[in-house]
Amino acid sequence: MRKSIFLMLPLLALLITGCSQPQTKQTKVNSVKPTTESLLKSASKTWTFSQSISSQQTSHGVSDTLTASEVSKIDNQSSWTASKGTLISTSVKYKQISLKKWQTDMRQHFTKSAQAQIHLMTVPQINAVLKKLGATVKVTKLSDLVFFETKVSGMTLPQGFIASGHHLYAINIYYRDTDKTTTIDRGQSFTDTATKKTTSAIALDRLNGTWIAPETTTSANDTGKIMIKDGYLYQHRYDSFERSAIQSLGDYALVSLNQNTIYAAQKVNAAQAGYQLTSKSVASGDSIGYLYLFTSANQLIRIGQGVATTYQRTNALVAASDLPQTDVTIFEQMATLKPGEVASTITVKAGPPIVGMTDSIKYLTDATAGQINSNDPVSINNGTVTLD
Repeated sequence: MRKSIFLMLPLLALLITGCSQPQTKQTKVNSVKPTTESLLKSASKTWTFSQSISSQQTSHGVSDTLTASEVSKIDNQSSWTASKGTLISTSVKYKQISLKKWQTDMRQHFTKSAQAQIHLMTVPQINAVLKKLGATVKVTKLSDLVFFETKVSGMTLPQGFIASGHHLYAINIYYRDTDKTTTIDRGQSFTDTATKKTTSAIALDRLNGTWIAPETTTSANDTGKIMIKDGYLYQHRYDSFERSAIQSLGDYALVSLNQNTIYAAQKVNAAQAGYQLTSKSVASGDSIGYLYLFTSANQLIRIGQGVATTYQRTNALVAASDLPQTDVTIFEQMATLKPGEVASTITVKAGPPIVGMTDSIKYLTDATAGQINSNDPVSINNGTVTLD
């Protein structure tokens, strides 16, 4: 009996070890896709172009030698905006789809003979591009990337996307057979502007006053001085006063903003200077294309062609010498004299004031803003404006 017990003990230990071993073994899950999906769920997040990678392709396949493309940030104006899981570029919306659906839909846009010439990049090829772009993450399978197609027409994007840190990576996933050597795009990286934050909504009456940009070299076209009064931004250029509306973007539906091409272009304008224009921003524009982004009740950033100029509010009042009350009265009363239009400019030379009328001065959302319909001479007597 004792001998049989001793023989059974090693067998029992072996059985216990065998049963417990699968429970201690853990499979490492790649967090690349969950991280990407989490960042894409932001209410509004914009990445602007950083760099592009390419390689040669021959009749033998795709080369492993990757090179930086000759594309500068200035030449490439592309950007991506995430909004609650939707990816947007120049107001075109893309919805996330599975890898399986992406492959099916992608191939449907090719003939059967062309489909036989399509090949997908391998995981090592994708990771090589990520590394060349400076990414610190890797994929273990194609489905670690996030894929998109247009919401309306079902056209697939040729890239798979990964978001990590302050970067968005767009990796080209497929290529077609070729008989001659050619250069193909392998991927791009885009960078967000998380290092610079803008404030939430500011009441427009808190912005009234005179604003100065100390570093500006003043000229007839740029005095370095802005006057703000009751929701409008005024500035003097040459012989004219120009006016634009200050817009609280929170008053607009997010869906409407994301479909607006003017807003999309200004988001890129802001992002290139390191700032985020969002649906919570308070901002304005002008006829030259500048963006005026309020970062607080006492500071605004003027952005144009990636250059940012800082303005500080120096006085809560606007001096009559900077913005005469006569001009303010003309701006205000012209809307009554010409219903459906708004005064954009007032020019004074030798004769009576000439008022430039337009359909809109909302430069952040209206493509027609600042386009002059007519130049009307006016007179003002005892505070009443009349058309001459």
